[in-house]
Amino acid sequence: QLRGTGFPGTGSHQGEVASPLKGMMRLQTDHLLARDSATNCEWQSFINDQEKLQESSGFAMSVLAVMGQDTTNFVDCTEAVPVPLPFTGTVKLPASKTMNDIEQACATGAFPKLATTPGPQTAIAPV
Repeated sequence: QLRGTGFPGTGSHQGEVASPLKGMMRLQTDHLLARDSATNCEWQSFINDQEKLQESSGFAMSVLAVMGQDTTNFVDCTEAVPVPLPFTGTVKLPASKTMNDIEQACATGAFPKLATTPGPQTAIAPV
């Protein structure tokens, strides 16, 4: 829930909102989920809980991924996709961002205190 400050590329486009990092695109749907009173506390609860995030979003992603598709025509290539390594560190804010850059949306739970990653301002290289 970092405050958005700019857009990648040529500026704002439909379905996109300002993102906190240079070169990063933020989907409007993610922005709204993180800030809507019906979902913001759950969204915030995923911070420092990768397992909960994966369990909660897995079903939704599997449904959305095939919406409108004839799945009988799919080829199973799951063995070609590597299992991601578990996250073992601690969640940190991107370099140059602080807790002052957080847009607190959940009214019933404090936002976790996060350290800032050391180094120069984080940017995402253009593709």
